[in-house]
Amino acid sequence: AERVMSNIHQMRGGKDNDPNFGSRMRGEGVTADLIKQRFTIASRKLGINKVRTNLDLDTTAFMPPRVASAQGSLF
Repeated sequence: AERVMSNIHQMRGGKDNDPNFGSRMRGEGVTADLIKQRFTIASRKLGINKVRTNLDLDTTAFMPPRVASAQGSLF
């Protein structure tokens, strides 16, 4: 636990948490850069975090849900 908290303090300027808007999910320093590099490599290997180029969706199989209610069907 001490080692983990030490890494957090290194990335947060000595604090447990940085409540400032926009900095909460980002760290600074060597440890933060190492985590970012590891995540980038792992996501590239697993094929996640890619920008989708084909945004054409097939909606032909979509059927709106039929809900029985006192209000009845709106469409």
